[in-house]
Amino acid sequence: MGLPIRLVAAVNHNDIIHRTVERGDFSLSKTVKPTLASAMDIQVPYNMERIFWLLSGSDSQVTRALMEQFERTQSVSLPEELRSKLSAAVTSESVSDEAITQTMGRCWEENQYLLCPHSAVAVSYHYQQMDRQQPSPPRCCLAPASAAKFPEAVLAAGLTPQIPSEVSALEKKETRCTPMRKSDDWTLMLRDTIEDIGQQWRGHFPNAPE
Repeated sequence: MGLPIRLVAAVNHNDIIHRTVERGDFSLSKTVKPTLASAMDIQVPYNMERIFWLLSGSDSQVTRALMEQFERTQSVSLPEELRSKLSAAVTSESVSDEAITQTMGRCWEENQYLLCPHSAVAVSYHYQQMDRQQPSPPRCCLAPASAAKFPEAVLAAGLTPQIPSEVSALEKKETRCTPMRKSDDWTLMLRDTIEDIGQQWRGHFPNAPE
């Protein structure tokens, strides 16, 4: 009854997820390589434990054994049945910095849309598949951030960083802060602040639900 969705986990050079999906190799690399998609520069993906549990039929013992072994040895070779289920459910791709900048440039040239480097990781996979397949099936790439946060990556792609008007407007906003001392009741101060914001919100939107 659901949509025929095929999930793709696209990552940068730090490819523990890609290796896990492709070969069942859930192991740490010797080092983390800094990349343009810096938020993906990780060693231990936090969601793999959940995926193992789901694909093992909610088998907590199997999942616990895998994660405990990973904590001890920093390396796990997935059982063939679990690896097969994982690769059947998810496709993966590892993308280089060069591919990231090429993708950012292509997207701008074709669409005048400035990708952030993390979004470009996903779009790079899309371009690869689109160039190979005629026609290419519809795809949805999740874009997690604005390119305005990554001017270095934009420049590396040979493009000009842009600051959205919504971000520029923040520079003209009033800066407000409440000093908090160690002796203060921070919980009470936070609660009072939330209630004050709530009252202001209800003043602007009197018909909004409580």
